[in-house]
Amino acid sequence: MESIKNLSNGEILSLCVLIFIGILIFPRLMRRRRIAKTIYAKKRRGEALSPEDFSGKTKLLLSHNAPHTEVEELLVKLKKYAFKHNMKIVFPGSIRIQQQISPTTMILVGSFGILLIRCYGFGGHIFVDPDSGNWKQQMNEQQKEIPSPLLSMEKERELMETALKEQNLPQAPIFTASVFTRRDVLLNVPTSLHVFDRVSFLQWLKEDPLFFEDRSLSVSEITRTLVELVRS
Repeated sequence: MESIKNLSNGEILSLCVLIFIGILIFPRLMRRRRIAKTIYAKKRRGEALSPEDFSGKTKLLLSHNAPHTEVEELLVKLKKYAFKHNMKIVFPGSIRIQQQISPTTMILVGSFGILLIRCYGFGGHIFVDPDSGNWKQQMNEQQKEIPSPLLSMEKERELMETALKEQNLPQAPIFTASVFTRRDVLLNVPTSLHVFDRVSFLQWLKEDPLFFEDRSLSVSEITRTLVELVRS
């Protein structure tokens, strides 16, 4: 105790910082490491992650759903990609057609066709229940059902096909994708479903050959029409 009294203010502050790191930060880092090892081990064995994998010492850290700013962050990166590849972005991408409103967040238009993108802000662990087939979110020790991106993408495609017909536009190929925008989301679904986190979505855009196909579409005409539909 006497030795503490002899410490300077700077030394006391440094000691407090070390105590803070030891009590709060270090255990958090250790848990992150255990979680990462669990994920790596399951992927290496080709096994799907389950809620049971994240309990006890590998319990997921507290998280929350994404704010709107994380959608805007994705939009900024998508605009850069679109500019480099002579594509156009329509944002927001929600159109009204036949008394229905498409939940599409943004639309990417290029010579390849039209990509409908719906963003979700759910955080935590996102997975498909193997028994029911329902989409679920596990976050902060709670589990709940969330809307199915697959059903949404199917509906969005149908509405866009109807919109193109009503506007007498060529039936451009329509593709769909769902993006979970939360930074630390743990997404446990096959990539073949076209359901991504932000990183894997941008990687898909850069690598999939379909985005480099030239179908001689009028990108400006399609974009102009879609903008008018959004405004209406």
